[in-house]
Amino acid sequence: MFKGDLSTKGIQSIIDQLKYYSEVDLPHLADVLVRRLAEIGITVAEYSVHSAFRPYIEFRYDSQSLGVGELVGQDNALIHRVWYTKGGKVKGEADISPLLMSEYGAGPYAAQGHRGTFPGQTHAFQNEWFWYDETGNKHSSEEDYTIVSTQPMYKALVEMINKVNEVAREVFSVDG
Repeated sequence: MFKGDLSTKGIQSIIDQLKYYSEVDLPHLADVLVRRLAEIGITVAEYSVHSAFRPYIEFRYDSQSLGVGELVGQDNALIHRVWYTKGGKVKGEADISPLLMSEYGAGPYAAQGHRGTFPGQTHAFQNEWFWYDETGNKHSSEEDYTIVSTQPMYKALVEMINKVNEVAREVFSVDG
């Protein structure tokens, strides 16, 4: 949007603005906009991740081409989990995504209002989530293992949407 009144000074201001936009590298500015929004998203995502999972998750900006990029959340490592029977024998095991556990949570239905993300889960609709350790001792999610959903990617998206107009004004302003 060009601003100016119908005075000589106002018309000259509009001419100067048109000249600026005819000379500026708009694809470069679009790239700056996308990068700045991704940086905002990364900050929010990193802050939103459950503290126990921070070492396992990386957030970064990947540039696809000039003005096109994406915020990427990626597991640096999976968490290997083993489940045991009451007698201490291995019942099952799985590699679990820390990013998915942060985004969607894991544990009993009652703690979060929705299901966890463990593969092959058989107790998703119960209010207690439990397992036996290698010595046969029973543990429940109410003790210490409920992972409440912190939604780092969702919160990053919402913040980028909320900031797009503000950042675009800064990046594309004639004074910027």
